[in-house]
Amino acid sequence: MCAPAAALFMLTQGCLMPQSVDPANTRPHTIPRVDLTGLFDYMFKPTMLLYPRGQNDPANCHCVLKVKIPTIVADDPTVNVEGRLFVDYDLAVPTSQRRLKTVPLDGDFQSSETTRGPVELDIDADVDGLASGIHVYELVLAEQQGFALDSVFPPQRATKPTWDSSLLKFVVEVQRQFDPLRPTCDVLAAPPQERVCSP
Repeated sequence: MCAPAAALFMLTQGCLMPQSVDPANTRPHTIPRVDLTGLFDYMFKPTMLLYPRGQNDPANCHCVLKVKIPTIVADDPTVNVEGRLFVDYDLAVPTSQRRLKTVPLDGDFQSSETTRGPVELDIDADVDGLASGIHVYELVLAEQQGFALDSVFPPQRATKPTWDSSLLKFVVEVQRQFDPLRPTCDVLAAPPQERVCSP
């Protein structure tokens, strides 16, 4: 008789129920990635041609590639994502390991949207120091907090343990032709190549 009475007393007194002591966040880290289904046709070509400047181009004008990536997918809308752009990355050449550009894509606690973007990457042969020939660009995407120190192997792009990144590669062919009969880069322009002029 005492046991049921004690149980009834505990229920009426608001007895604490057992609580989970597991970590609140047990999900794996997000691996941000490019939505390949939304890419423009030029991204699927073997190379993208870039004619920086010819002899017939005005001194204040040259062509660049404006590579547009419409959508980055990140399954957790609250995390900050970071993209790091490299060109001709080579572990044997320390100078090639520098980031050309860092692309921050902030998370939002007020949204349930799992996509970010668009992202536009300006490929400028003069700014990037590109000689004539083939150059491989790589966009590394990871959670911002997931990147390791820049000195961790591979430099500038390694992630911490249990974190992962994704990679988008595309190839640019720079044609620095100085033939005076070559058309201007404006005439040769085709997406994503665009002519830009300074004032």
